[in-house]
Parts: sequence; C-alpha cells; structure tokens
Amino acid sequence: PKESRADMMARLKKEAEERTARKEAKQRTLVGIEIKPWDTEQDLNALWKKITTTIVQDGLKWGESCTLAEVAFGIKKIQTTFVMGVNNSSDDVQEAIEAMEDEVQSVEITSMNVL
Repeated sequence: PKESRADMMARLKKEAEERTARKEAKQRTLVGIEIKPWDTEQDLNALWKKITTTIVQDGLKWGESCTLAEVAFGIKKIQTTFVMGVNNSSDDVQEAIEAMEDEVQSVEITSMNVL
C-alpha cells in the first residue's frame, strides 16, 4: 500500500527532528576561564580540586589540569577549561564558582569555542 501524503510528511518531519536532536547531542562548547583568589596565601591547587569536584552538572566536563599564572604582587590565578553541552550555561558555572566568595575574588571567561 502506498503511503498517503500526510503520512509521508509526518514521517519526514519526524526524521528531520531526530537528525536535529542527534546533531544537538553532539554539539559541545570548550570554555576557558580564569579564577582569581583574594590573596597569595590561597592554595590554588586545592581550590581547583574543590571547584572541579563540587560543581557537577550533566554534560559538564572539567579539564584534566589547570595552569597557575602570575597576576601581580605575588598573586596567581587559575587558568582552566571545561567542556559543556548545548543545554548547559557557562553563566551557571561562573556563578557557582563566584559563590565561593571566601576563596574566589572573580571569575572571567576568556574563550568559548564550539567543538
């Protein structure tokens, strides 16, 4: 039996939606961030471990390591990356880090690249 026009259109629409969903599921964004502490006494490696273990979301994957870069007057900053899915928000991650206000002075997104 031949497929009716309405059935064919419904089938094609469903197939297109499935292709779009698969494409969105594969899309990821690589985000580079800098985290600045309040003072030179801060253990930045411990802070980085705390951030990467406490801030957990579906589709969020932290980079394997971080870099400590000089800012000024002996203060260093953490430079790291994370990969997030299209359903994640970098603002949510940034706000979660900034909520650690006793340890974190500021967080800056330095780069965003769609993978």
